[in-house]
Amino acid sequence: MDSVNDMILLAEVAETGSFTRAGGRIGMPKSTVSQRIAQLEARLGLRLLNRSTRHVSLTGSGQIYLEYCRRVRAEVSAANMAMTNLKEQPVGTLKITCPEVTASYFMPTFLHGFTTQFPRITVELIATNRHLDIIRERVDFAFRVGTTTGQDLIVRRVSSIKRILVSAPAYLAAGSPLREPTDLLNHRCLVHDAQPEWVFSSDDTPIVMRPPAAATSDSMGFLLQSCIAGGGVALLPAYVCQPSVAVGRLVDLLPGWEIPPYEMMLIFPNLKNQSKAQAAFRDYVNTFDFSAFVVGR
Repeated sequence: MDSVNDMILLAEVAETGSFTRAGGRIGMPKSTVSQRIAQLEARLGLRLLNRSTRHVSLTGSGQIYLEYCRRVRAEVSAANMAMTNLKEQPVGTLKITCPEVTASYFMPTFLHGFTTQFPRITVELIATNRHLDIIRERVDFAFRVGTTTGQDLIVRRVSSIKRILVSAPAYLAAGSPLREPTDLLNHRCLVHDAQPEWVFSSDDTPIVMRPPAAATSDSMGFLLQSCIAGGGVALLPAYVCQPSVAVGRLVDLLPGWEIPPYEMMLIFPNLKNQSKAQAAFRDYVNTFDFSAFVVGR
């Protein structure tokens, strides 16, 4: 870094023709300016300046070197301006991760609203059911289901997510009756591998069961499409199923039984110096209406 600073210093001396005037520009004593240029010449093994009692001028080597010094000065100035912009206005790239079902059924509208409000912010969305290492992979924000902890992480609850039990009408017509949770033992169940237990309650009496799995997957999208195709019964987020329920492609089952929701959390690194883009996203999340996640029957 000293070499970079000395190159900038040489450009100032060359343009002012004086150690004193160059020092005045950057707030440095004449003696220090002279010493720093002498050290630069010693490192290069070349004389860059001709010195007299009243004036300094560039040598031939100095003229060549000056062009590089000016480029360095311009790049440093541009970098400093970019960092100032990052602090003063929402601009830059945010790296966000979420489950694949959230990416498909919620994020398009959610992020469209954000980027419309902050057009100078670019979003890189990673849709994955894996829990990425937020710190190591430099993720700005992660939406995750369930409880997450970490020494260097901040965790904020975003919303409850309502779940409903669904199946295709054709599957129901061909199968045995399904009037209460224990009837699931006689059905083909499509189970998310992170939710092997299904809990139902009526009159404060919970029933906890591990349904017989005809298929398991970490993909809610796969389970939804399998259910629509008549593959069985699935316990899915209501906001994902509701469009298919509304047009009769799926049936909302066991309406008299309550199914506990799960929680969507927002996770982000515990940073002291937060960019304006990161702060803008946090504010957007804090004011966003997440009622789509808790849609009723």
